[in-house]
Amino acid sequence: MAHDPLSPAEALRTPIGAVLAVISLLAFAYSIVIVAQLLLGLTVVALLSVGPYLSYRLFAALDSLADGAQRIADAREREVERESRFGSAAGREASSADRVTESERER
Repeated sequence: MAHDPLSPAEALRTPIGAVLAVISLLAFAYSIVIVAQLLLGLTVVALLSVGPYLSYRLFAALDSLADGAQRIADAREREVERESRFGSAAGREASSADRVTESERER
């Protein structure tokens, strides 16, 4: 069963998301008020909030791909097993029919 990844709003409601959001806001405020460097604050916000969220989404997408590949492999395996069960009986019937036609040709 595929995992449904969290939206950004849902991610902020988790305890880890809330802590990262608060730390990001404090670091952003510090970088603007104390250090007076806007780019430093944006970098910290990106590293603490956007980075983990994008990593989470990437891993969720990879998990979905792996799940889909596993489903395809299972379906193909069942298909091969079904064909081997029914195909072997049909193959025996076809081979016996071929033997009859070969023996008729020899006459």
